[in-house]
Formats: sequence, structure tokens, C-alpha cells
Amino acid sequence: MRAFSARPLGRAFLGASLFLCVVASQAFLASPASAAVYPRRVAIAPFVSLAKEDIGATVALLPRLLSSRLMALAGADVLLLPAGGKSPEEAAKEAKYPLLLQGTVSKLGKGYSIDTTVTDLSTGASAGAFFAAAATEDDIIPQLGVLSGEIAEKLFGVQGAARPVAPPPAPAAAPVSPLPGAAAVVALPAAAATSQAPAPAPSASPPAPAPLSTPEGWTPSALKKVGQSDKIADEIHGVVTGDVDAAGDGEVITYGRHVIYVYRVKGTEVLPYTRVSRGIDHHFLHVDAIDLDGDGKKDLVVTDLVGDRLDSFVLLRQGDGFAEVPGTVPYYLVVLREGKGKAVLAGQRGGVGGDPFQGKIRRMKWDGKALSEGDAFPLDTAILPLSGGGVLSLAPVRFGNEDRWLYVDMEERLRVLDAGGKSIYKSKDRYGAPSDGFQYGEINRMDGRRPMMSLRRPPRAIPWGKGESLVLVTDVRKGTWENLTGAYEAGRVVLLQWEGGGFSERASSPKSDFFYSGVDVLEPGDLGKGGRFISSVVEQRGSDFKDKASRLVLIQVE
Repeated sequence: MRAFSARPLGRAFLGASLFLCVVASQAFLASPASAAVYPRRVAIAPFVSLAKEDIGATVALLPRLLSSRLMALAGADVLLLPAGGKSPEEAAKEAKYPLLLQGTVSKLGKGYSIDTTVTDLSTGASAGAFFAAAATEDDIIPQLGVLSGEIAEKLFGVQGAARPVAPPPAPAAAPVSPLPGAAAVVALPAAAATSQAPAPAPSASPPAPAPLSTPEGWTPSALKKVGQSDKIADEIHGVVTGDVDAAGDGEVITYGRHVIYVYRVKGTEVLPYTRVSRGIDHHFLHVDAIDLDGDGKKDLVVTDLVGDRLDSFVLLRQGDGFAEVPGTVPYYLVVLREGKGKAVLAGQRGGVGGDPFQGKIRRMKWDGKALSEGDAFPLDTAILPLSGGGVLSLAPVRFGNEDRWLYVDMEERLRVLDAGGKSIYKSKDRYGAPSDGFQYGEINRMDGRRPMMSLRRPPRAIPWGKGESLVLVTDVRKGTWENLTGAYEAGRVVLLQWEGGGFSERASSPKSDFFYSGVDVLEPGDLGKGGRFISSVVEQRGSDFKDKASRLVLIQVE
């Protein structure tokens, strides 16, 4: 297993080359008791890049990231100083902040050095000096986690350093509730091959958060934007929730074609944390999150197209980072989520010739080292709509006492399928429109291109009321990004309710000129008033004449 401190996928040697050391310039900093004399109020100046390479975008993020970590670890009052204007010392003194933190990023051999100094403005003396080393530009941001922990500990006396720890043993296997038309399955925990010790009881895992309560008589009426991330200089094509608490604060993962971005949600703030990247020969078709090894933390499964073949892989959670599992599997991987948050990993093989996918949709088994094929779902992939897109955009749902499947077909119509995969309902409106796609099959002699498979977004079923579910999905009016043409009129997020013979709209976000490329639920359990969703939004597509731009948007149910 190749360990990654904070997920740069394309550099397998990071564990050997990356080191982190933090030093203090004053002898008294070695004593936590004396460190606590500093008030937890610090101004942070813009970081300066001393590297010849263009890493300005990364360096510009560092003050804000460091600020969010110091606030979370030490409850610090942090002031971000603007660039230009008064000197950092003058601006901090004028705002009556006692400490000033300044930093630089320099090229050090093949890696980078992140150097920070903290000045006590009342005396002009140094309160501390801290530095970290990163092997690549991708690793500069992740090192702030440990660096901010050391600053919090040395300056404020808070034991908040994020040091690597060994992952806990896997809990005993637990039953997973069946999906529509399926028998019960047992999740396979990871286990060390050389150990005969029994696994700990399931109670060793963190307890599940309490479900949200649904106020009697309350019905969702609107979806309101309550927060958003800074601009992401990429086209992001989907979003999935990682580990979150009962309040919905925690981790979200979004992705472009070559980069996976990890963000942290805290209140109404959506803050960048780290990212994973690979070369331009890779194309991330889908990223999903599921606890594979039973440690209570979600891992990542990534469907990766390399050239014309699927090479999907797994990233297991390891401390604050991930470890890439050696080897790949030729499947398109999705997490099928039941109403109460239970999940099963499913996959379908990449096709040959003119078919993007082939064969049955199967449960994927994890044996602690690799994924392998399990038994098949009783879904007929030889008939429409599944024969037109396979495992793409598939989701289980429960309507009253009936287990069904939701599916977005090639025309972007929302369908309800029976247990065998036969369509029993087709919507008039279009949902789950794609912002991305990939070419497959034989080259067309007329235009010299391969057919395009559009990557539609799956709907999400959310428990609501007594045995009922609402459906959360993106909605695009009059046009799609089919074949990457970018032709559409307006985008939004909608909540639908099944009423026997069809769907009725219960709530929606305002129409936007921007394209909603994905949406997921933050809170676990039943949907209640004040529940929150996270949506990926493409604001501007990239071309030779304009830059790419996207954001994550935090949405609340009213």
C-alpha cells in the first residue's frame, strides 16, 4: 500500500520524499505552560512566493486555510490582512491584534519549503518560527494541517497537532440491508493476513449521528443558498459527501477531469482542504465515498478512464489523508445508498467494441486488499433504459412499502424502475443533466469521432415522513451539455415527491444562469427543516479564450 499524506495520486514516492519538521526560534516555546501567555488573536499577512514556478494560486490560498485551521483547533480570532496598502505590521497594530503571522513558500531542490514567522507586536520580538517541507505543489496545502497544529500548540498551549496515527482495527462484519430485489449482504472488513486476533465489537466504531426530526405537518417549500466556496479554477462535474457530523459539518469531495478537491464545511463556510491530482491522460468519470474497511471513516472509490480503458482504484482513509491501494479494477464504480444511509458498492465492467459497459451490475466485495466481483443485482441490463447506459445514474428508493430503482436515462428523463429494471414511469421534464462525458467505441467514418457517452448525475432518495422519500436531483431547463456543447438555459436543484402515478415538485432553488453539475445531502437521517445539501456548480467553461470557473454551493431547506 502506497501511503499519501494528503492524496497526491500521481506521485507514489511521496511517503518516502515528504518530511515535516517544525521548529521554534525561542527556547520558551518548548514549554506549553509558557506558550499559553499569548492571547489567541493573530493577524495573517498574504504569503509570498519565492519560487520561480507559477504557484501563485496555491500560495494565495494559504492564509485562509491556515486561518480556518487555527480557528478550529484553538478557537483563535484570526484577521486576514489584504494585499497592498499599509504594511502588515501597521495594519495589524491598527486592528489591535497582538500577533502577526507572515509566511513564504520557496523552492527547495525538487520540493518546497513553507516558512512562517510570528511576531509579538507589543515588543517587536519573535514569538515563534515554524517551517514545513513538501515534495510537490500538491502537498503544500495538506502540510498546513500539521503546521497549524504545531502553531496552536506552541503559541496557544492547545494540544492540537495532527500527528499520524495507525488506523484502528476493523470492526466485526455487520449486515447491510438489501437493496430493491436483492438478498441481504454482509460487508467484508479489512483484516491483516498475519493476525489471528478477533475483530473488536462494532461498538468500537463511532456511533451513528441521531437522525434529523421531521416536524409534524412541515413540508419543504424552498431551497435557499446559505454559503459557497471560493472560485475553483476548474470544471467540477460532481460532488459527494464524506464524513459529516449530525449538524452537517465535515467533508465534501468534488472533482474535475484530472483533480479531486476535498473541502471542509463548517457552519456556512465551505473551505478548501486538500486535493488529489493525476496527469492529463487520466479522466475521472466518477468519485464516490463509502466505508470499505469498517473503521467508521469513508474511503474513496474513483472511476478513472486512462486512454480507452477503465482503471478504477481505491483510496483508503489513513489519518487525515488516504493510502492508495495498489492495483486497479476495470469497473465503473458507484455507491448505492439506501434511505437510512446504508450503502453498497456496485460496479459494472467496462465494455469492448461499441459498448461502454457490459454485463450485469454487481456488488463489489472488499477483502482488505482488493475489490472483486460479487453476486449480481436482478436488473436486466439487456433492456432499456439500462441497456442505454448501464450503471450510470442508478439509485435505490423506497416509496411507501415498495422498493424501487431511480434512473436518469440517455434523454435525461427521470425513470422509476421495478426490481428487475423494467421502466414503470418516465418523467416529462429533464433531470440529472451531464456536464461531462467520454468517447467510446468505433470511430465514425463520417466525422472521424467516437460516440459520446454523457455522464448523467444520479438522483438521491431522502427519507421524509412515515415511510416516504423525497428525491433530490439537479434540473436543467431547455438544453443540456450533451456532447459538451454547453447549450442550456437555466439550472437549479429540486426536491420531488412521488405521488403514485408521478412526481410533484416540493421545493427548488432559484433558477440560475450557472450549471448545477451535482448535488448531495449533508445531514444523515430523515430530512427536516433546516437540512442542508451541497451542490457543485460550473460558472464558466474553459476554452482558449476564457478560464474555467466553478464553486461549491451550500443549500438549506426552508
